[in-house]
Amino acid sequence: MLNVDVAINNTNDQYQTLTDPNRKTYTTHSECSIEFEVDGPYKAMIIPASKEEGILIKKRYAVFNDDGSLAELKGFEIKRRGELKLIKVFQAELFENFLHGSTLKECYSEVAFVANRWLDLLDNQGKDIADSELLDYISESSTMSKSLADYGQQKSCAVTTAKRLADFLGDTMVKDKGLRCQYIVASEPKGTPVSERAVPVAIFQTDAEVMKFYVRKWCKVSSDVGIRSIIDWSYYKQRLGSAIQKIITIPAAMQKVANPVPRVVHPDWLHKKVREKEDKFRQRKIDDTFKSMNKNESSKKHNDSNGMEDEIVNDMEDFGNRGRSSTSGPRPIIRHYKANHEQHSEKFNGQEDSEQHIGSSNIDQSLSLSQQDEICENVDRIVDYQGWLQIKKRKWKSMLGKRKKQ
Repeated sequence: MLNVDVAINNTNDQYQTLTDPNRKTYTTHSECSIEFEVDGPYKAMIIPASKEEGILIKKRYAVFNDDGSLAELKGFEIKRRGELKLIKVFQAELFENFLHGSTLKECYSEVAFVANRWLDLLDNQGKDIADSELLDYISESSTMSKSLADYGQQKSCAVTTAKRLADFLGDTMVKDKGLRCQYIVASEPKGTPVSERAVPVAIFQTDAEVMKFYVRKWCKVSSDVGIRSIIDWSYYKQRLGSAIQKIITIPAAMQKVANPVPRVVHPDWLHKKVREKEDKFRQRKIDDTFKSMNKNESSKKHNDSNGMEDEIVNDMEDFGNRGRSSTSGPRPIIRHYKANHEQHSEKFNGQEDSEQHIGSSNIDQSLSLSQQDEICENVDRIVDYQGWLQIKKRKWKSMLGKRKKQ
């Protein structure tokens, strides 16, 4: 229906195509390049949240088919080249766990199990895996689009890595563009920016003495220069925690689920949002107290209130005197006999006049609807779609008018 409507209202019937450049003749035809498609149905769709308040993330989602397979993945770090492998592997294991659990809380418990396992890897400084595997998880790579000399005084992790590669490999190795810089972030020297603490991974593949010399030179330390002792573990926890916040903890908080990964704390602005959602004394909307009432309920309630003739209405001054005998007797009730009589008589007369008219119109209308049904059955929707649609529209219009009269 949407494509039909777009084609009717937005088709360009004067689209011209050049057929003969010498004579400059054109052929005119209709053109409509707008067409909508329906994707799905899907079993689940995972959308991340933003770490900043009031900012929405676009074009980032994961969609799963009914059989649990990944239908489409867009915008996540798992698809980016040079991204931290720790984040990539974490997301690859995480997404399918969203399909587990029968409730929202159980679902977040399943994904929290994956997050906690990778947080444990950083908390124990990767003691259960080899150095080469650890470097593979926490290293990042970046390809330089220009030569090192063209970057000048620019500062970045890739530029620092290239300069340090030139320091122990020679300037000839890094003079050309397209250099692939693979690095980790060290914790020393303290107080310096992250871009100045990048250490090339290649240094850990050389002789032990050469590695110790350059690592001490770059990190400006004289003690142990082992891989685990120089890695900035807090930096990698922050990187992993950021991914956990966007995919797990912030969406859970917005869905009124307690933090499934307590080690990753909520941002300050999110605490305020959670308190507002859970506050029992917060100011409520008027919709929470009152509900809308349709015309039939309103008229029924009004008639019931008019018919309560025997009800005794107490005055505010008589409060506390209930049960006591009163010399003045019961409080008189004011009845508007004239207004009620006129209203009932007009309603009675109008009803008699309109009963015959409504009955005849309903008969005519029912006949027209039955005739339209017979005509619709005779018209093939595939052969003459516009004709079938026009008959349907007239039928819908008459049904709407009948409902309004009722």
